[in-house]
Amino acid sequence: MIETIKYAISLVTEEPLRIGGKPNPLSGQDNPVAVVGDIVVIPGPSLKGALRAAIERFLIDTYYDKSAMKWDTTKTHSIPCIPSPATQLSEDEKALTRAGKYRSMGCHYPCDPRHNRCNNVKHSICPVCYLLGANGLTGFVRVPFLKADLTSVGELYSARLDRATSTVMQGTNRPYSLVPQNTAFTGEIEILARDDVLQWEFGKKRPFSAVSSGDLWLAEDKWDKERILKELIVDRIAGIQMLGGYKSKGFGKVKIEVTQLK
Repeated sequence: MIETIKYAISLVTEEPLRIGGKPNPLSGQDNPVAVVGDIVVIPGPSLKGALRAAIERFLIDTYYDKSAMKWDTTKTHSIPCIPSPATQLSEDEKALTRAGKYRSMGCHYPCDPRHNRCNNVKHSICPVCYLLGANGLTGFVRVPFLKADLTSVGELYSARLDRATSTVMQGTNRPYSLVPQNTAFTGEIEILARDDVLQWEFGKKRPFSAVSSGDLWLAEDKWDKERILKELIVDRIAGIQMLGGYKSKGFGKVKIEVTQLK
């Protein structure tokens, strides 16, 4: 038996929104917004990325000692990871791991005992990956595509000015589409509450058979189902204030409401 918990997500754009989609030569748009079929959407991966970043920042703000520049030693399993192989981290991301704000290795399952992999260390799964999934492991949260009731999108042009003449450089004038202010998007986020086959229950450690320390973070600060739902999911989604690109151009501000469904 599988049980789920569902929340309705309502998002309204407070500024124009720009999340790019794949160009369609028939539309005449060089830089369209994201569309599935004929429906303008905020893609699930975009919302999931914003949620992941929000949870990471919450954990760091809560447990990282800024004055001592180190993580609370009783909360080390709550350190979030950067979900990417160490070899693909940027130099700035490596600086964050050296400062202890993030783990030096992305979460994964199972641990690999081979040399230069896990080196016989049994790694745990961070809170963010518990919810949203890690390499080799699904999470509890299914993030939706948010859909807009929108029949048309706006269009603007972008160009580069010649610094010497203050005129538009030839060939740099490009059209791009945008979602207007006060556009409403809706969707439903789904959380796995219980899976009797896998013996997974939200808010509890999962029974892993392969090599892993699993979900040790749950015991570090008395996390339970209701607290996780509120502090790591509902409050974090509702706290997302910016989405998409072109933020320096006045794009991206949003307001989100989250309501539990019966």
